[in-house]
Amino acid sequence: MIIKVSEMFSSIQGEGRFAGNPMLFIRLSGCTRKCWYCDTKYHIEGKEMDIKEIIKEIAKSKLLYVCWTGGEPLLQREAIREIRKWTSGYYHHLETNGDLLEKMDFNLFHYLAISPKEKKVAEKVAKMCLEFSPDIWDIKIVTDLKKEGIDMIPFATMLMALDTGEIKKDREIEQKVWQYCIEKNLRYSPRLQVTVWGLKKRGK
Repeated sequence: MIIKVSEMFSSIQGEGRFAGNPMLFIRLSGCTRKCWYCDTKYHIEGKEMDIKEIIKEIAKSKLLYVCWTGGEPLLQREAIREIRKWTSGYYHHLETNGDLLEKMDFNLFHYLAISPKEKKVAEKVAKMCLEFSPDIWDIKIVTDLKKEGIDMIPFATMLMALDTGEIKKDREIEQKVWQYCIEKNLRYSPRLQVTVWGLKKRGK
């Protein structure tokens, strides 16, 4: 079976509940959206690989956590499912926009970080998530608390500040989102990879 991969690299999870944990990241090609603020638009430059190669890379990494990211990984759900059969000793995480999310995915992955890009998707995944333990999922909304993501905040378990690429502006957004999370008792998601390596650094 073939899977289209943009990049694979060992790094530290920079976002969400598992921030700080070493992981093998497998970025798959293709997405259901074209978000203006996407910092991984290069995902379309992927190459086709046999899943046996991926299984070998997972074993070679010696890392316990595997993070499937994109793009939108669920476009290649069946290939991931096949890889999972041969890598059962690892913890598989998913980063998804939720467009293609199905109930079966909660059994396919050990943890799901769902970052919807429009309200109707946020509403759909929030209802779906209620059927599963809150230990295995989060709904992460990217927002500037002005325009981006504000209509999806009621569905969020965590917020992440929007990055614009302007350092001063981004710091102001981070501080506002930080304070809002305190007031609303929401988890704040950092972006450690941006703090350490900068917004445009690949493979980090």
